[in-house]
Amino acid sequence: MKSSRTTEAAFETIIEAQLLANGYVSVDRDSFDRERAIFPETVLAFIRATQPKEWARLEALHGEKTGEQILSDMCKWMDANGALATLRHGFKCYGRTLRAAFFKAAHELNPELEARYAANRLGLTRQCTSRRARSNRSMSPSV
Repeated sequence: MKSSRTTEAAFETIIEAQLLANGYVSVDRDSFDRERAIFPETVLAFIRATQPKEWARLEALHGEKTGEQILSDMCKWMDANGALATLRHGFKCYGRTLRAAFFKAAHELNPELEARYAANRLGLTRQCTSRRARSNRSMSPSV
């Protein structure tokens, strides 16, 4: 019989505790969109907060469907270019480049860049499943 100290769940608990103690926030797994394999409200809240001018321009075009258009374009972009490229370079939505993350600037001379970097949202969820993954396997933990 396996010791409770050497199980996968115990390992996940240690990882979770370390990440949560160092800036990550717990994200409810029920907010995970299994079809698109994203946390839609987290993505939209980040874009609204960090790129208000771009959001306003897109909202003028799409009205209440702005969020859905952004998510649709982001998912298409990730399918074509990959998640890492999307995080690094952003994605296009109706000619506007939107960012899913901001990286630390090489210097601290620009307070706007520092504020955007500080606005990154690092979330952690245990045992998410995606319909995009083979046979609905779970991702544990999901960061």
